[in-house]
Amino acid sequence: MPSPKPGPASRTARGGGGERAERGRAAETLVLQGLDSRGWKVLCRNLRVGRLELDLVAEHDGVLHVVEVRSRVGTHAGGPLETVGPAKRRALARAVAAALAGGLLPRGREVRFDVAAVVWEREGAEPRIELYENAFDAVDLL
Repeated sequence: MPSPKPGPASRTARGGGGERAERGRAAETLVLQGLDSRGWKVLCRNLRVGRLELDLVAEHDGVLHVVEVRSRVGTHAGGPLETVGPAKRRALARAVAAALAGGLLPRGREVRFDVAAVVWEREGAEPRIELYENAFDAVDLL
């Protein structure tokens, strides 16, 4: 199965269409397929919690994995992992807390925050996909 191809980043606003949004959807699909092939059970994709969104939530070995998907074409501006800073980490932690409190996610499981980085070295190239499990701890974020 051919990999989704990215386009250059567009200046389209969040939530809109455009090439950047297309690339993000392609990256999420690649990561979802990768998690599935590892035997992880993907519970939801793009879970909206108020104004916040969780890209992917999966379960593996009794652990709930919240997977933030980041993508880039090239590495000239740094890698995707570098874009998950303190503010984004706090937002993810708040979204998970709200989803758990609202019954949108199963309770009683350990929760881990993972980051999946999808990088196309150049337009049209095959992507490199890396999963950083337990990328950050949310204990001190809330």
